[in-house]
Amino acid sequence: MASRYSINLKFFTIILLFTSYLTGFFLRENIAGGAEQDFERFTWPLIEAFKINFYDTLTNYGSFGEGSLPLFHIINAYLNPFTSNKFFFQGSIAFISIFNAYIFSKIIERKFQLKKIDSFLYSSIFLILPFFRSSAFWGLTENLGWLLLLLSIKYFEDYRNKNFQNEIICIFYICFFSSLALYTRPYLVFFPIFLVLRSTLFKDFKFLKISIFYYSFFSIPGFFLIWLWGGSLNVGPNEADLLADYHNPKFILKNLIIFSSIFLLYIIPYEIGKIFQNDHRPKKNQILLFVFILIIIFTMNFFNIFDYLENVKLGGGAFLKLNQILFNDLYLFLFISSIGLFKILNYTYISKENLILFTSLIIFCFPRFILQEYFEPLIIILIFTLFDFKHSKKIFDSNITIAIFIIYFLLYYAGSFAYRYEFF
Repeated sequence: MASRYSINLKFFTIILLFTSYLTGFFLRENIAGGAEQDFERFTWPLIEAFKINFYDTLTNYGSFGEGSLPLFHIINAYLNPFTSNKFFFQGSIAFISIFNAYIFSKIIERKFQLKKIDSFLYSSIFLILPFFRSSAFWGLTENLGWLLLLLSIKYFEDYRNKNFQNEIICIFYICFFSSLALYTRPYLVFFPIFLVLRSTLFKDFKFLKISIFYYSFFSIPGFFLIWLWGGSLNVGPNEADLLADYHNPKFILKNLIIFSSIFLLYIIPYEIGKIFQNDHRPKKNQILLFVFILIIIFTMNFFNIFDYLENVKLGGGAFLKLNQILFNDLYLFLFISSIGLFKILNYTYISKENLILFTSLIIFCFPRFILQEYFEPLIIILIFTLFDFKHSKKIFDSNITIAIFIIYFLLYYAGSFAYRYEFF
């Protein structure tokens, strides 16, 4: 009886999340705030322009002000039959976005030997993520990038677990989909970087040689764009240099503290699940590491190193926004970021694979303004796929952990909705 009740509750939850997703689309929900504006200013004009003249639009791509690469716009201009109408086009993107949840569910079902309903329940979390929903509902580029990344990860999992018939074909699919992801959202270059670093460190030289060959071939369109644009993409009417002015390694140190807080936001339900599985007993050296991080962070704050955070209006993540609403100082935010940084360092200690992954993710600290949408649903994807956690199967294959994830992200959605529509 208890098992039947549990199954019925899970089915009801999945239906509820899907219903919420459909309702949000028809009500034109826009929790991200800038989604509608981005669609009207960048995405739709580019699709319309590509339909009229491919080469001229590609040549003058930067003048449209779009910060991503043009694959999404080209695919939709020529292959999407619903581009005759804005609403129908947005509906098609909302529909295609659902495949992110489907592919994700297939990956984790095999990886952790989960029941189908449990894998679907985890993947349905995508449908209540505010930035994922906004991108889907308003026809933006992000969700196609996540879908292509997930397809690449799927084949990488097949390669890692030797679930393939032809190794060379499997590596081809890994490189092909990750390259398409990069041409959709440039920051997804982290995954090819991860693959190359991983194959080098683990001395998988066959994968390294084959992947470098494929990536060299798939980089030809990129080199063509560099030639066509005369170097880096210049965006907007003032022709700001996208790399020098908006995406530069000089912003890494400034953004690390924000990155740590955003990372913690998505890892919390996993950490709570560990507690319920009695797998969260901090050791003395871990406690000392956390205290050391706290001392360093708060000492830096004493010397006004983090004063710039008080004036952050664009981006910064949920915890920084919450801190700005509730307090006049940065103590809570810095404490939260210290926990996030501690968890990152702790995960890198668990395995070399985690170290390589975090090294690759540093590229997400390159933007002048670090936005939470860059990490949603990226970190959730990584928690279940690329991160190497101890006892993760036992933790994920637990009704308690499932309930924690669902409740946590429902609260996150509700809080984001309330903040966006000024309920407090």
